Amino acid sequence: MVVVAGYKIKLPHYHLLIPYKKRVGLTGLKNLGNTCYMNSILQCLSNTSMLREYFLKEMFRQHLNRSNKTQGRICEEVAAVIEALWTGQYKCIASKNLRYVVGQYEGQFGGIEQQDSHEFLTILMDWLHSDLQTIPIRIDPSVQNIPASEKALMDYLKGKESYISQLFYGQIKSTLKCIACGKESATYESFSNLSLELPLAANRCHLQDCLEMYFNGERVAGWHCPNCKQNQDAIKKLDISRLPSILVVHFKRFYADPEAISTVYRKKQNYVKFPLVDFDISKFIAPSEMNRNKNLRRRRYHLYGVSNHYGSMESGHYTAFCRNSMHQKWYKFDDHTVSSLDGSDVCSSAAYILFYSSFPEQADLQMR
Repeated sequence: MVVVAGYKIKLPHYHLLIPYKKRVGLTGLKNLGNTCYMNSILQCLSNTSMLREYFLKEMFRQHLNRSNKTQGRICEEVAAVIEALWTGQYKCIASKNLRYVVGQYEGQFGGIEQQDSHEFLTILMDWLHSDLQTIPIRIDPSVQNIPASEKALMDYLKGKESYISQLFYGQIKSTLKCIACGKESATYESFSNLSLELPLAANRCHLQDCLEMYFNGERVAGWHCPNCKQNQDAIKKLDISRLPSILVVHFKRFYADPEAISTVYRKKQNYVKFPLVDFDISKFIAPSEMNRNKNLRRRRYHLYGVSNHYGSMESGHYTAFCRNSMHQKWYKFDDHTVSSLDGSDVCSSAAYILFYSSFPEQADLQMR
């Protein structure tokens, strides 16, 4: 039993190793046999200040969903890991029980083979959302016409949201516009992370380049225009219709080699430059949403976590770079080893997943 932020926390499932005081948020995770992909993601989530406080103050317990597939177990185990990481008493812990539980629901994560950190993150976020999806979505009775984007989100969430969807879920608006008559048709899709292509021809690029590639319009042939009553060419355009508070960006570094006889995956080694502070994504917001909420134009993000991948698809290693909110410094999390990191070294050709927050950086300091 330990006490964190005034709360008694039980740590029954985790082997605590090497007592080491005054390391708040600087505890490593033991590699349990190619679990560096899991460790990398857990450290990034642990440094998501609003999520961490939600777990440390045990607010999640009032929202646990016991009637879904995972029955709240994934959420409880992730909370236990984060609680252990932030006691400040240990240099390293081993998250054996979490790996066992996730392996019960997705066998590939229970073994000793290397997995993809992006795939693990996506599935883990789905589990956490489902484990906490008990909050009814309230509709303002004074609103006469619910915007199409909000209606699509309510339909996607089936009337109930979670703290995960409140923090991490954004929405993309996909618009098809007929070249002949100008008729537009829009659909909406929710996301917990944005997956961006990297340019093939450039060894160095900027995050802005990747966003431009993703959101630029493209010509689509053979779209059946409901106004023209026949197939027409159209322009397909993507825009953001809902900005998440926590924006997660994934770079598509792995691809199937089209020239290989059998299926062989290669890795793009592009060095990607991305902003650490004042990241502005407002130019990609749908005009209709910007008109409804002028404050979106002023939203800025700061980077607090990076999941890195080194090596190839067949033989690689994951680490995490995280900005510790208590120490206001960057650190490198390499399984059980935690070391200081200069901010100038955060951008690299190993960057795989970026974690951005729109909350003021001082907020998590004030919450303690």
